Amino acid sequence: MKNITFCILLFSSMLFSQNDAPVIKDVSLEDYKKADLKGKFEMNKSFAIKEALPVLSSYQTIVDEKFAGVKNFGNLVANINFNNNQDITKLTANNSDYWRATMEMEQSNELIPVTKIFMLISQGEFDYALKYLEIVQFFSKRETYADNFLIHLKERLSLFNNQLASEIQKGIVEHDKGEFEKAIEIYTEILKNYPNSAWANFELFYSQSELNNKLGNKHLNSFENWEKIKGNIFSHNPLYNVNMSAKDAREAYQHYRRSLIDTLFRNKDNKIEDIYKYADIAIDMEVYDFAAQLFWYTSTYSKIDKSLYKYLYCLEKLGVTDLKKNFKGNFEKEFKAIDREKEKEMLKSDVYKSYSK
Repeated sequence: MKNITFCILLFSSMLFSQNDAPVIKDVSLEDYKKADLKGKFEMNKSFAIKEALPVLSSYQTIVDEKFAGVKNFGNLVANINFNNNQDITKLTANNSDYWRATMEMEQSNELIPVTKIFMLISQGEFDYALKYLEIVQFFSKRETYADNFLIHLKERLSLFNNQLASEIQKGIVEHDKGEFEKAIEIYTEILKNYPNSAWANFELFYSQSELNNKLGNKHLNSFENWEKIKGNIFSHNPLYNVNMSAKDAREAYQHYRRSLIDTLFRNKDNKIEDIYKYADIAIDMEVYDFAAQLFWYTSTYSKIDKSLYKYLYCLEKLGVTDLKKNFKGNFEKEFKAIDREKEKEMLKSDVYKSYSK
């Protein structure tokens, strides 16, 4: 790994250092605090579409032509109507310009991933946006426009999620009393206001399953039904930890790997190591966009030899195959080695072996 060469230039322009960026005031925050869950949902989307994304993309469109990734991605964002439904995975994870832009930026200027976060917010995908925010905030340079927007979003999502949790807990109380119909009514109402909540969608499924058991309709609780529900839950938060029976040994291993996320970031001195572990878990979940973002950080801020190869491996899985030409290495060999390593880890795990018996 030590002989790998990175050929793309990094930003050094003072313009993008943004050291003198003024503090952005969130003038609508007081109204936001007073709003109900639906109101907060719509106000967050509006904040992203009308305030954050126009500013963030404007700083990308004015760069020198040699920073083609940043310029192309900025122009893309600037010309999209985020009031309409947009495929953020296609626009970012499967987009070579997004990853090139990420690599072109000056270290600790998180303009590109912050833009992705607000793209997710624009589509109401707060759960997944928060997963990114939790990591990006570790590296974001203070007093930049990107960081200012990130700080405001963090406060907004904290208020939103506190209110969401309070309402979901009401459903859990009814569920625990065996009042499954009441719990279902509560979760259904929550999902009218925030349809993209992985947690509320899971609790709704769980209460419906218990109601099916109660009414003698256990046949409705099939793996086929869970597969459909699971797809919806993971589309909003692909890293959501579910405590469910697995259909096979591989899925049991994936459940186990998901559970390990809760063991990370307990010691601030292990931040980089935990980010690497988090990215490695994301590979096992086939959440390659999130894994790639994290491996880029560990390749930049640490000497973990495998980080850059795993970053490029994830890009390959996402269909972004052109950027590896900027590096030297036997990628076919390295990517096959990663596949073998991940398979070996799974086959050797006690969870996998116990389920296979």
